[in-house]
Amino acid sequence: MMRCTTLRRLLAVDDSSPPSTDDDIESPNEIEKGSEASLDMETQPEYPSSRTVILSMVSVCMAFFLSALDRTIVGVAIPAISDEFKSFDDIAWYESAFLFAFCISQFPVGKIYTYFSAKWTMMILTAIFEIGSVVCAAAPSSLAFIIGRALTGLGGSGSVVGASVVIVNLVPLEKRPKYQGFLGAMFGLSSIIGPLVGGVFASKVTWRWCFWINVPIGGLALMGLWIFMPNFKGPDVLKGSLKKKLSVFDPIGNALFTAGIICLLLALQWGGLTYAWSSPRIISLLVVGIVLLVAFSFTQWYQEDGTVPPRIFCQRSIAAGFFVSLGLGAALILPTFYLPIWFQAIKETTAIEAGIRILPLLLGTVIAVIAAGIIISKTGYYTPWLLVGCAIRIVGGGLMTLFRVDTSTGEWIGYQLIVGIGTGMTLQQTNIAVQTVLSNKEIPLGLTIMSFGQFLAGTISVSVSQTILTNTLTTQLAQKLPDFDPSILSSTGATQLQEFVPMNQLSTVMTAYNAGIVNIFYLTLAAACSAFVASLFMEWKSVKAKR
Repeated sequence: MMRCTTLRRLLAVDDSSPPSTDDDIESPNEIEKGSEASLDMETQPEYPSSRTVILSMVSVCMAFFLSALDRTIVGVAIPAISDEFKSFDDIAWYESAFLFAFCISQFPVGKIYTYFSAKWTMMILTAIFEIGSVVCAAAPSSLAFIIGRALTGLGGSGSVVGASVVIVNLVPLEKRPKYQGFLGAMFGLSSIIGPLVGGVFASKVTWRWCFWINVPIGGLALMGLWIFMPNFKGPDVLKGSLKKKLSVFDPIGNALFTAGIICLLLALQWGGLTYAWSSPRIISLLVVGIVLLVAFSFTQWYQEDGTVPPRIFCQRSIAAGFFVSLGLGAALILPTFYLPIWFQAIKETTAIEAGIRILPLLLGTVIAVIAAGIIISKTGYYTPWLLVGCAIRIVGGGLMTLFRVDTSTGEWIGYQLIVGIGTGMTLQQTNIAVQTVLSNKEIPLGLTIMSFGQFLAGTISVSVSQTILTNTLTTQLAQKLPDFDPSILSSTGATQLQEFVPMNQLSTVMTAYNAGIVNIFYLTLAAACSAFVASLFMEWKSVKAKR
C-alpha cells in the first residue's frame, strides 16, 4: 500500500502560500529525467511490522535452507549413491540435473514473481521441491534419482529467487544487506549441517535419508509461508487478452533458450565420455545449441519486455554482475562437490569424516558472509568487498591446486579456510547490486539474471569437471597400468576403483585420481580469476544513498 497520506499532504496547497510561477514548475522532460531513485521514493510501499518481518523471514529462510541443504548434503553421499547404482558415469548428472532444471526455470520464475503473488508462487514451488525429494529418496534406479534431482532443481529455483524478492517487500534498501546476509548464513548453515548429516546417513543408515529429511522441514516451511507471510502482489499486473498475457512470458524466447541449453549440456556431458568430441553427434549438438542461443539473443534484443530485456541486462552493474556470477558459480560449486570425493577416494575416509573435513571451507564461508552483510549495512558500499573477496578466492583457489596424495592436515585446513572466506565475501554482493541500481518492478528479473548466471556456470562446470576427471583417470591409468580396462570406470562407484587393481598398484590409482581432481581445481581457479576481472566493472554504489 502506498503512502497515500503523505502524498495527499505533499499535494495539499496552503492558501497563504504565493502562487507558483513557471520557474517553479518542472517541465515534463525534467520530470522524466529525474532519477529513478526519486521515483522509487515516491512509490515506496508501507513495510510490514517487525513481527511480520521476523515470522516471514523465518519461513522464507526455512524454504531457502531446504534448497541450499539439497546442494550440500548430496556431495558426501555421491560415492554411496554411485556405489549402489554402479553409476560412475552418472555422477555429474546427479548435480547437473538439479542445476539444469534450476537454470531453465529461472527466467519464467522471475516473470511469475513479477506478475503474481510472491507468497503463493513460493509455496507452489516449495511443494514441487518436496515432490522431487520424495522421488530421490525412493528412487529404484540412477535414472529415477536423476529425475528427482531435476524436480528439486525446479522447485528450488522458487525459493532462491523468491527469498530476495520477499526481502524487497519486507524491508527498505538500507536494511536489505543484513537480511541478504541472513540468507547467506542459511547457505552457510546448510553447508555445515549438510555434509555432516549426509555423512551420517550415508555411512550409518542409508543415503536415502538425505532426501527424506526434506519432507518434514518443507512441511514446516509451507505452513509458515501460508500463515505468516503477507500476500504481496507482483510489482506489475497482467491485463488484456489471454494472448497478451501469455506473450509477457516470452514463450518463443524461452523455447529457444531451453532447447539451446539442453543441446549444450548434452554435448558437454557426453563429449569425451560416451562419444568422442569429434563425433557428428557432439558437433551437431554444439552447433545447434549455439545457433539456438544466438537466435534467443536476437529475439531479446528486439523485445521491450522479453525474457531478458536489454534495458536491464545492459545496465553496467547488471551486465558486470552477471559475469561475476558466472565465475563465482563455478568457483563455488566445484569445491563443495569434489572435496568430499577427494577425501573419500584419496584419504580413504568415511562419508562422515569427509563431511567433518570440509568444515573449514564451510565455516569460513559462514563467518565471511555474515560479516560482509553487517559491514555493507554500515558502510553502504558492496563493490570493494566483492573485489577483496574475489582476490582472496583466487589465492585460495591457487593453493588448492597444490593438493597431493600426501597433503598434510594443516595444508588442507588452511587452503579451505581461505577459499571459504573469499567465497563468503562475494556470495550476496551481486544481489545487493541489483536491489541498488534497479527499480522495484525490475528487481525480480535482475535477481533472476544473477541467479541464472551462477547456476548456469555451476551446471556447465560440473559437466566439464566430470569429463576432466574421467579423461585424466583414463589417460594416466592407461599409461601407467597398460592392462587397465577403461570400461571399468562406467561400472564402478566413485570410491570403488581401488578394488579393481592389485594393492601394489593402489598408489598409482590414487595419484591418477588426485591429478583428475586437481585439474578440476584449476578450473575453479580460472573461474575465480574471471569473476575478479568482471567485478572491476561494477559501479560503486551505496545502499545508503538517497532514493
